[in-house]
Amino acid sequence: MFVVALFASSSAVASDPVRRFQVGTENFSESEIVDARALPELGGGAAIMLTLDKAGANRLAALTKVTLEGTVSIMLDDVELARPVVREEIKGGVLVITGAFTLTEAAALAKKISGKDPLPTELEE
Repeated sequence: MFVVALFASSSAVASDPVRRFQVGTENFSESEIVDARALPELGGGAAIMLTLDKAGANRLAALTKVTLEGTVSIMLDDVELARPVVREEIKGGVLVITGAFTLTEAAALAKKISGKDPLPTELEE
């Protein structure tokens, strides 16, 4: 898991039918994003957890491996959301983005990134 700081503005959460999510030089399609969800944080803010499929996870791992100790831009619809320093290779395809936004804002941004509602947290029997 890799945690980055996100500096979201209200324009980043606004609804727009065209969605492009990019980390560094890699574009990730909605089909590669298995899940995106808002997570409440202890301090009252929220984070966004993205889970990528195997192909997306492999590309993210390769990108972060060659970018160690450098910065990588996280973009949504050509707006830079964050530019964290990569401290470790992101393995497993889980990216957690933290920032100064509410749970409602984080949920809207997660849905915009993935193009869908988050997966259910529990499976029905």
